[in-house]
Amino acid sequence: MAKTTRRDFIKSSAAAVMLPLFERQAKGVTVVEALRDALVADNKILVIVELAGGNDPLNTIVPLQQYDIYKSFRSRLAIAKEQVLPLYGSTTMGLSPLFSAVKPIADAGKFAVVQSAHYPNPNLSHDGSRTIYRLADTATTVTSQAGWIGRHAALFGNRANPLDLVGVGGVNSVLAAPGAKVSGINADTQGNVSGYAFNTDPRFTGDRNNQLAAMRALLETTSSKPYVQLTRTVETDALDSADSVAQAVSAYRSSVTYPATNFAGGLKLIAKLAASSAPNLGARVYYISQGGYDTHANQKTDHPTLLKTLGEGLKAFYDDLIAQGIFDRTLVLLWSEFGRRVADNASDGTDHGAANNFYLFGGKVKGGVYGPDPNLTDLQSGNLKHALDFRDVYTTVMQDWFGNSGSEAAQVLRGNFNRLGFLS
Repeated sequence: MAKTTRRDFIKSSAAAVMLPLFERQAKGVTVVEALRDALVADNKILVIVELAGGNDPLNTIVPLQQYDIYKSFRSRLAIAKEQVLPLYGSTTMGLSPLFSAVKPIADAGKFAVVQSAHYPNPNLSHDGSRTIYRLADTATTVTSQAGWIGRHAALFGNRANPLDLVGVGGVNSVLAAPGAKVSGINADTQGNVSGYAFNTDPRFTGDRNNQLAAMRALLETTSSKPYVQLTRTVETDALDSADSVAQAVSAYRSSVTYPATNFAGGLKLIAKLAASSAPNLGARVYYISQGGYDTHANQKTDHPTLLKTLGEGLKAFYDDLIAQGIFDRTLVLLWSEFGRRVADNASDGTDHGAANNFYLFGGKVKGGVYGPDPNLTDLQSGNLKHALDFRDVYTTVMQDWFGNSGSEAAQVLRGNFNRLGFLS
């Protein structure tokens, strides 16, 4: 028998009528708004990691079956074949030793690689390709700056929760859309919140409570002017979410040791917020970036450092998710705006490329390699050709993780795309 989720129950049973009616009376919201709030994916969490600059796929997942061709293109940068690690589910591709920290996740069957993903007519500009991925829109003229996650949140997220979408280190266009609730929170290297608080002068006893009480009294008044009311709503959201975040961080307990890096600190903050049950912050999506992947030069030095920082941070995060008991309801998705040129260059680097990999792990991930291996003998202007549309990954996440129907995913993505089967 097929599993019935809370989402299915709400959509297809009497609860689809009764629950919104009760909520509308209790909260003063419409039936449609109540249904939106109910479809919050059963407490599932998506963590998106952007590898900014264009990560090199061939020195992350090495083409073992085409190793001699790979080595002929990369006389300066090829990874020694004997150093390549077995990758769960593949005999033709192997894990770079530079990324070895994630091997235990792969060995546990919870790490997936989606290969050869991109879009037609590749844009080799960072800004251009990044915009295409963030907005899930390949049009040459993008009229909307609403990101794919922001559009999803506006339709199916919790518009009453200021922490529905959280950008660690800042908010970018992936999360932004009219109607989406987004917060940006900074973290230090220890995973502590940086600057996300209402600060007052500590020299005066009671000053903070007095100022908060006065501000809340002012914000509780309503205004007929929409922009004034919007400002008051934003300020109220900020005050409420700052208090909730502070409580969640202070309640966090873990024996997992994270590396003392900015990236790992951001992941630790996500673990603190996601693991909190008192209060339950209800955040559905966390977003974090690691920069530096534009390796035109000195890749042999810089790329190992980047992948080591990435892998060690992810492994600590993985261990913490398990320790906190939230691994099964967390999905981590890694992406980059494009791959790198197959051949290395005279500066010991690689130039902007096209097709790339997505990397995913989580309690419901079916480990393995998805999509065809890159073909190093059939290139387009020296770049890997794509075989999968990158939006296949997005639609798989929406349908198999957040529980959307095919038509709902198509509504968000403005088109129909394929499910790839990497989630159970």
